[in-house]
Amino acid sequence: MKDAQLIYILPAALTLFTGLFLAGISLLKGRFRTENFLFALICLLWSLNAVFYFVQQLVPMEMAVGFERLHHALYVWIPLAHLHFLYRWLDLRNARVERLTLGVSLILFAFSLTPWYVEGVHTYSWGVVSDVGPLFYASLVFFSVMAVYLTRICMRRMALALSVDERRTLCVVTSSLVASAVLAALNVLPFKGVPLYTPGNYIFLPMLGLAYAVFRYRMLNIATILHLSLVWAVVSSLILVPNLVVLYYLRPSFSSLGSPTLFLFFLCWFYLNYRYSRTIQPVIDRIFSRQRFDLKKVESHFSENILLLRRTDEMINEFRRTVAVTLRIRGIVFFTRKGEGFLEEQTGRALELSESTHRWLSLLQVPLDRREVERRAKTREVRREVVALLEQCGCAYIVSLSRYGELLGLVLFPEKGNHSRITLREERFISRIKEFVSIALYNSTVYQNLSRLQEELSRHTDALVDEAAERKRAQEVAEQSENRYRFLAENVMDTIGILSIDPLVFTYLSPSVVKHLGYEEQELIGEDARTVLTRYSEREIRSLLSHALAAPRGHYKDAFIYETELRRKDGSRVWSEISARFLRDKEEKAREILLVSRDITERRHLEREREGLQHKLRQAQKMESIGVLAGGIAHDFNNILMAVMGYTQLALMYISDDNPKARDKIMQIDKAGQRARDLVAQILAFSRQNEQKREPCYLRELVQDTAGFLSASLPSNIGVRFTAGKGTLRVVADSVQIHQIIINLATNAFHAIGEEGGEIRIHADEVMVDEARALELHLPEGLYVRLSVADTGHGVDPEIATRIFEPYYTTKEVGKGTGMGLAVVHGIVLNHGGAVSLESERGEGATFHVYLPSVSLSDNGKEGQEALDRLEAKGTVLLVDEEEIFIDLAREVLGRLGYQVEAFTDGQKALEVFVQWPNKYVAVVMDLFIAGVSSVAMLQSIRAQAPGMTLVVTSGRPEDQVRSILKGLDVSGILMKPFTLKELAEILDRAIA
Repeated sequence: MKDAQLIYILPAALTLFTGLFLAGISLLKGRFRTENFLFALICLLWSLNAVFYFVQQLVPMEMAVGFERLHHALYVWIPLAHLHFLYRWLDLRNARVERLTLGVSLILFAFSLTPWYVEGVHTYSWGVVSDVGPLFYASLVFFSVMAVYLTRICMRRMALALSVDERRTLCVVTSSLVASAVLAALNVLPFKGVPLYTPGNYIFLPMLGLAYAVFRYRMLNIATILHLSLVWAVVSSLILVPNLVVLYYLRPSFSSLGSPTLFLFFLCWFYLNYRYSRTIQPVIDRIFSRQRFDLKKVESHFSENILLLRRTDEMINEFRRTVAVTLRIRGIVFFTRKGEGFLEEQTGRALELSESTHRWLSLLQVPLDRREVERRAKTREVRREVVALLEQCGCAYIVSLSRYGELLGLVLFPEKGNHSRITLREERFISRIKEFVSIALYNSTVYQNLSRLQEELSRHTDALVDEAAERKRAQEVAEQSENRYRFLAENVMDTIGILSIDPLVFTYLSPSVVKHLGYEEQELIGEDARTVLTRYSEREIRSLLSHALAAPRGHYKDAFIYETELRRKDGSRVWSEISARFLRDKEEKAREILLVSRDITERRHLEREREGLQHKLRQAQKMESIGVLAGGIAHDFNNILMAVMGYTQLALMYISDDNPKARDKIMQIDKAGQRARDLVAQILAFSRQNEQKREPCYLRELVQDTAGFLSASLPSNIGVRFTAGKGTLRVVADSVQIHQIIINLATNAFHAIGEEGGEIRIHADEVMVDEARALELHLPEGLYVRLSVADTGHGVDPEIATRIFEPYYTTKEVGKGTGMGLAVVHGIVLNHGGAVSLESERGEGATFHVYLPSVSLSDNGKEGQEALDRLEAKGTVLLVDEEEIFIDLAREVLGRLGYQVEAFTDGQKALEVFVQWPNKYVAVVMDLFIAGVSSVAMLQSIRAQAPGMTLVVTSGRPEDQVRSILKGLDVSGILMKPFTLKELAEILDRAIA
């Protein structure tokens, strides 16, 4: 009896164990995601018969009916679970069938808890089953229909399968579905009172078949299992047998050893086992062809190597080597992209892929075997092409090399060396290293594309050069047909258009009008020409048209060229050179105008710049001419001034202090001579022929003299007022440049006041520049002399004030200013260690402040007569000069100073006399420019005869020219005419001393 009962329990136990085991395996070790859950659900639902079979053995009979109704309430969801599982597994979808199945399952679920579905129970010797009602047969029909539908789906997919393996898998699935449906239908017999053991407890058989179909590609083959078992058996034997032998012989000694000794023994024993295991492991691996790798380290090493490679063949060889050594996979086939197709790297075999296959492979990220390809491929064409490629290459796996959705290559793998399949860990390793190859290939492809584009660009550049040459030739040759004219019109850079005469409307425009005017050609065709014409250009073109059309017959002027300004779409202006020709009808009447417009804006700008440069060149040439003229007359004029100033100073010596009026008049003459000398210096400074000579000076007197000059020069409606504050107002400066500063600032004020008149106020005072003001002016703190020039003009705008000291920047009309006045002022002030600032408000006039460092000077105001009286000297002076009046003046002055003077107007004669008696003279005073003799040669001869002789050179020429001539010559001093008698006496006294 117990044996018979065991026979009934065994099928139910196998079903329960199989269902739970497969469900757990599916969730924990399965390959898929949605399919994992659905397959586990199917296994659990199939196990319900066994579960309730055991439950009914334990519960009382009054609760049996309730448990049976619960059993059927759960069982009605089996068709829906099968439907979703097959849909996901086969990548199918039919929302209508899914909704219908869900609805029927919900209805059956609701009725399964009623007596119409389960009326009671049948009790048999082997267990308890349901006594079904009439509605149960509706569920039976539903189960049968779903079984037929699912079987039909599998049969259709079998007909589309390209490989025997896929058809075999689908056949197993179909058999499992049919077997489960038959077993479910046979359950009706015990439900209706037939004492037959419930067939549903044998559902583990179709369950195993379905599991085999789903998981067989993830299970190791028998050879691999035996190989691994043998390896572990050998390893265990080699480790356990020596340890057992040692323990067996040492066992009697353990009882006599103490705890510390046992501890040391086991410590040494474990260490020896560890060393022994590490020693025999490589031997075992070599014997059984087993290799162990740290895939993370291999991956890291591979990434470092692959990114250093640039050639495609080097990358592929590195990938082959890594996979062969690590995973024992050899015979890898590579297809890399070459243009629009793919070529095998080793044989050069071409691979043609359809667009759908290309797109599907570009999204492939993990290695897929043939079965996965057949399952995941979207269309039959994709499955057929990829499976055929695997069979043709004799490979089992395929993975794509892609980057940013672009397919760069394909890698096909055969099975591993021991004919085992790739594990999930190895699959991830391949996926990661193929990403590095994809990146390297992509970078290589980008580099190759850039190189190719560079070559194409070079070719296009050459082509454009050739095209430009061809275009120039084409312009010289008349076109022969309308097509050639149209081709030329659509490809030239100039804008070609046709304009109707009455009204002026565009009827054709070439595409280049977009670059020229910013309009698309369709935007202007049909529009009036005034859209792009300014008022001036419109009047100009209408005038040209009227003159051309009014010409008498036989004197037509069909072509004309003119330059005009056009308006772009954005409102900006562009200058264009327009070549126009009338298009006449058979009656010689002009109907349209053919226009060729060329953008000459840049050329116009260049022409204006060239005109400006030519104007500046002419100005520079004028300045140079003035400089040459000033330098030419300076010598003679300075000689005249020398006589005037010298005799004036002699006259002052002869007139006593008892006649102050005469002395005052003669001092006025001397003062006028000083101003004449300064005027010559200003002329030379203006022509840039003199050097700056800075010396201590009083700004009060200098500005006062300049203000008087301005009062006489400016119009009568403009007043000039000068005021000065307390203090000495002493600075170290070039008086000529200070004069220029005042003149430039006053001129700027005059232009700002304009013709309506006003007042220019000049004020000089001493100010202390504190820390805040010093930071603003970029000056050191201290005492400064401030020169202020204010006007009652219109003032300066703030945006103009920031640029007012820039060279050539001017707001005046053309011809009224060069933009250099204030720039020159700024430069002079900076050279003197000062600063210049502006205070102005619009409509309130402007005030320029010039800051110059103030200095303390010793009193130098004594008259030259007193100094002359104190000067005493002895000896003979050789004087050489062309001007007799200067000789007479110098002879008398030097005679009063105690010198004897021998004077010559002939340089050659003077040199001969000096050569005869060189020791007779204490000094030689000579003009640098004497006719009939080379002054430089004469100076060299004198220096050769008397190396210690005092040589004083005088000249009325510009100082920089004189110093340039005397460069390298040893002279005692240089006096620039006109000079004072005091200066002559001082330089002789200083040189002789």
